[in-house]
Amino acid sequence: MTLKVMTEHETGYSTSGLEAVRDRFVEWNDESSAALIEDLIRKQATGELTLAFCGHFSAGKSSMINALCGKKVLPSGPVPTSANVVTIRNGASKAVIHRPDGGLGETLNVSTEELAAYCKEGGEYSAIEVWDDISILGGHGVLMDTPGVDSTDDGHRQATHSALHMADVVFYVMDYNHVQSESNLLFAKSLSDWGKPLYLIVNQIDKHRDEELSLSSYLDDVKKAFAQWKVRYSGLMCVSLKVWDHPYNQWNELKTVIGKLLGSREALLDYSVACSARHAADNHAEAYVRSHQEEKEQLLDEMGGEAVAAALHARVRELEQEQNTLSQLPDEVRAELRREGDHLLANANLTPADIRDLALSFLESRQRGFKKGFLFASAKTEEERAKRLEMFHQRLAEQITAQVDWHARNLFRSFVERFEPWNKEWEGVVDDLLPTFSKDRITSTVNPEAVISGEYVLNYCKLLSEEIKDSYRRAVSELADRLRALAADDTAVRLEALERQHAELLAQSSASARYAALQRAEADRALAAAQLVPQLTSLTPGLLPEVREPAALPKAAASAGSPAAQQGNGGPAPQRSAPQGAAGGRRQRLEAAAAELRAAAALLAPYPALASPARDLTARADALAGGSFTLALFGAFSAGKSSFANALLGESVLPVSPHPTTAAVNRIVVPTAEHPHGTAAVRMKTRESWWDDLKYSFSVLGLPEPDQDSWRKTAEGLTPEGVHPAGLPHYGFLKAAAAGWDGMNGKLGTTESVGMKEYRGFVADETKSCYVDGIDLYYSCPLTEQGIVLVDTPGADSLHARHTGVTFSYIKNADAIVYVTYYNHAFSKADRQFLSQLGRVKDSFSLDKMFFVVNAADLASSPEELDEVVAHVRSNLVTSGVSSPHIFPVSSLLALRGKLSENEEELHASGFMPFEKSLDRFALEDLPGLSLRAGYDEISSARRRAEAWAELAEQDEVTRSRRIKGLELVGVKALEYFNALKSIDMSREIAQECGELLFHVRQRLDYAMGRFFQEAFHPSVLREDAGNLKSAFAACGRDLQRTLSVELDQEIWATTLRLEQKGRVLAEEAARHTLHDISSLTEGLELSLRQDREWATPELEETELIVEGGWLSYWSHFKNPKHFFEGHGSQKLREAAEPKVKDAAATVVKQREILLVAHYAEEIKQSLEMHSNVLQEQLEESVKAMVVSLQDGQSPDMWRKLSERLLELEQRLPKVGK
Repeated sequence: MTLKVMTEHETGYSTSGLEAVRDRFVEWNDESSAALIEDLIRKQATGELTLAFCGHFSAGKSSMINALCGKKVLPSGPVPTSANVVTIRNGASKAVIHRPDGGLGETLNVSTEELAAYCKEGGEYSAIEVWDDISILGGHGVLMDTPGVDSTDDGHRQATHSALHMADVVFYVMDYNHVQSESNLLFAKSLSDWGKPLYLIVNQIDKHRDEELSLSSYLDDVKKAFAQWKVRYSGLMCVSLKVWDHPYNQWNELKTVIGKLLGSREALLDYSVACSARHAADNHAEAYVRSHQEEKEQLLDEMGGEAVAAALHARVRELEQEQNTLSQLPDEVRAELRREGDHLLANANLTPADIRDLALSFLESRQRGFKKGFLFASAKTEEERAKRLEMFHQRLAEQITAQVDWHARNLFRSFVERFEPWNKEWEGVVDDLLPTFSKDRITSTVNPEAVISGEYVLNYCKLLSEEIKDSYRRAVSELADRLRALAADDTAVRLEALERQHAELLAQSSASARYAALQRAEADRALAAAQLVPQLTSLTPGLLPEVREPAALPKAAASAGSPAAQQGNGGPAPQRSAPQGAAGGRRQRLEAAAAELRAAAALLAPYPALASPARDLTARADALAGGSFTLALFGAFSAGKSSFANALLGESVLPVSPHPTTAAVNRIVVPTAEHPHGTAAVRMKTRESWWDDLKYSFSVLGLPEPDQDSWRKTAEGLTPEGVHPAGLPHYGFLKAAAAGWDGMNGKLGTTESVGMKEYRGFVADETKSCYVDGIDLYYSCPLTEQGIVLVDTPGADSLHARHTGVTFSYIKNADAIVYVTYYNHAFSKADRQFLSQLGRVKDSFSLDKMFFVVNAADLASSPEELDEVVAHVRSNLVTSGVSSPHIFPVSSLLALRGKLSENEEELHASGFMPFEKSLDRFALEDLPGLSLRAGYDEISSARRRAEAWAELAEQDEVTRSRRIKGLELVGVKALEYFNALKSIDMSREIAQECGELLFHVRQRLDYAMGRFFQEAFHPSVLREDAGNLKSAFAACGRDLQRTLSVELDQEIWATTLRLEQKGRVLAEEAARHTLHDISSLTEGLELSLRQDREWATPELEETELIVEGGWLSYWSHFKNPKHFFEGHGSQKLREAAEPKVKDAAATVVKQREILLVAHYAEEIKQSLEMHSNVLQEQLEESVKAMVVSLQDGQSPDMWRKLSERLLELEQRLPKVGK
């Protein structure tokens, strides 16, 4: 990888400019910086380009320089050889030795062996200059060797850093085995921040072994490490000084780069001098601050500590900034609201195509010649006119509400709440200001003499839309003026208070004034130093030579493994035993984390004032240690979910077949005392639920409602001919149900414990599985022993697809989701519809818990083919709304075989290990991290309380007495806040949010209608040879109904998540306001919000859209397949049926809206009550503890000791589980 510089280069300083900088440093008594600038002046005069080689001791810097020189100029070897900065130039052989005091030794003509002694004597000699016959350097090139950056000698490190101001380009040399050491990354980061061109060199590339790791994977890891540290570099090269013909050796590339750099010497030199001058100025400003450190510490002691001083001066700056901001606030608020209003109206489309159609119908009715009927024509005409006006007015009003009114109200409210709480009075103001749209406004702009045309309709709609928007603009303008007045009043009061505070702060102690003067002097010096040196710009693009990628892998090295193994699975298979599954050691590591939380709870337990955090920490620890991790598998039928589950388990546990085998939810869990290993609890459907499934399948196939006595005969007589493809699972269900009735009828409503053989029968035998509701298999293996529950679900395209509530429950509540799709049919209709649901809800989760697997990747004929499939899956996922999906191509077959035979090569080739590694990280770090973070916050809050109580106990008697009296009033006032919090009614807010969300649900459903229509009424179904076309036509309609029903249900379920999110935010914001109000009642209160309770998911019936009249009522639109698909039959059908389907959907949405608003208003109410109770408990504990501390009931040492122990736990806790 090569990073190109992006902006134009500006020339560096003239000598006179540098001399001015030097003189200013002399004026400031900074001899060190002045000396550095003097070095730069000399450097600029010589015109030399210095190439510095840095790196660890024994990374091979000296050997590399010798190789570049073509001779042994410097001592080299496996032990550190350079304790000084050594510069090498082309010229007559000589060496100049510099002493630490700046004295210059005699010019020596020494041999390499003699020079070695000087190079190693870092204490006696500070720097060495060497000249020799080195053609690569020409007349103006310099090579610089530096001591190891990892030296423990401060002098060595200082010598390296101080010499770098003379370097123009830096080559950072790293040992192959230690590239990612922290010291390498840290030093490389400092070089990068300096701004000088940086090249990275991986030395000793001959250590690389392709059979262990591909070079591309190795380099990818290297690049990722440096990218994480934000190290900017211009090139990365691999070098071997031992095996010159090594296929990855880029030695010649390095020499070429050096040659090109020397060719660009002048521009690089100018830029380097600017960098070094800027660095010297920055260092001077920092040193100036350090020079005042002792005096500032003394002043801080007088002022009461750094925190007090920092708070004081920060507050002064804040006050000054607030005063400036407040003085401009009223006008800015008014202008901002007007801008936001204009933006809202500019983007509002009030007259889309369907409204323009209604406008046309309305305008036609207003023509002078318009007439309806013959008998009683006048009355009918007026009735028709009124009807068309009503339809136009109603739809237009809906559009105005959705496009403008909702957003305008939210906009107004957000602005008002900047100054005062939103209340009924403001609601009334907004209601009065917002325009109402009457029918008269529609009719008043009609020209009855106009000739109705498309252009006239467009102009009429445009005029009407602008009139509506103008009325809203006037409302915005009026409110903007009111807000300005409100802001001005508010600002005047606040400004007066700020001016008083500002004067008080400025009048504080002389120590504070002196401290502030020092800070101002430091800021002035920093500014003056910065002004000495112009702001740096980057080099001219192309000036730094690019580095090509290392040589491609030799064919022999790349031939191992299957094509799947070469796809993104670089790196050797780690040594692991075959049975080891995902999330190995999970239970033990989580128990270790839980132990830390329990230790914290134990520390708090003896203190009644800390009972609630102790209780919460104990509960969190119990959940962490004893909790399970649910991994839910989804996918289309025959995608290989069961094979994938077996590969995860490391054993052939679930039956696998090329035909669908999972007809019910299978949970694989750890055995219990009641359910030993290898047993399964098979839960049968109840008679009611089984009968519901039977009736639904009958309806899907267009059959009459089943009769208790004759349904078997009907099912047995079914044939697959003429069955719509979407109905085939239901056909199979009915045939299996009829065949298995005699043996399973008596078991409905029961739970049966069976062994493995019987279990496999219940899973694989459809005549049994169609009667099963769910199965829990108790199986002991590394995966389940770690507390992982594996859930294998029926296919997304199965007859269970209609049970969207069950599916949603797993999507919402599972800890992780794996969606498995098969290599040869990576995306189906069922995939797309289900994945759209994942896309809708993905961003509602606090963590990205979704994993996507392309199974049977071993079928790929080449890596390119596998890439193509993965790219296809990625594209479809993104289209479905799943952003940044984690995709893993795997072979479950190879993975299971590799685990069973302990064949690491096969396991590695399966591609399974990257998936398991990613799942490990999620299960062991990401997910527990949420709970640990909450525990950390709990401990931190308890620590802050203990610290506050210690401070209370140390106050003087008068203060303590006054505080005790004040605390007596806190509880009374706080009770008012708690009651107010509980009584907040947010039904209006949640109703508006719900209405807006469901409006967009209807819109999305409308947009999807066309695609679903084409998929349902498909030429492959309505063929000339399809037999009963009338029956097939009706089946297509029913399929469209079912698809839209499922889509609507999925949309509604996704809406529940969004409403839950919104409700939680509303409740938490209200609770946070209450927390702020209570905390302001007295000093020392340390309260915190607890994690919200689990919200209940509403109970929703499965949607079954009913199209009025049935689909056969539209049969007249179908003459034959050719006319339907190539003529206008399909279009006519859509025009006739879509309004009915939309009406049916709108009815369902309205019913759901009423239910959802009521449900989430109640959930918000319960959360407000929970927050109120938790805060009240904390307050009572805190007040009691504060009173005891103030009455000398408990010593400050006790609280301090507790605080210290809690701090130890805080510092240790984040490391647990990582």
